[in-house]
Amino acid sequence: MKISSKYYNTVLSCLAAVIISVPIAFVMVAINLGFVAGFMPAFLKSAAAGVAISVPLANVGIPLAQKITDGLVEKKN
Repeated sequence: MKISSKYYNTVLSCLAAVIISVPIAFVMVAINLGFVAGFMPAFLKSAAAGVAISVPLANVGIPLAQKITDGLVEKKN
């Protein structure tokens, strides 16, 4: 089953948010807490919060960044 092409930008933004925020959460928990007994629950909580914050931001930010970039960079011929 494939998702309709009209949802392309939304799917792209959501995937980008998850792909970026989960590794960042892992690294930040590793830096701040270290690999201790409570690492995995802390990582999962941090990753969930990161995804919850980054998905809406990505859905607004990525199209905005595309519009700004389109205005700054000349089109290919």
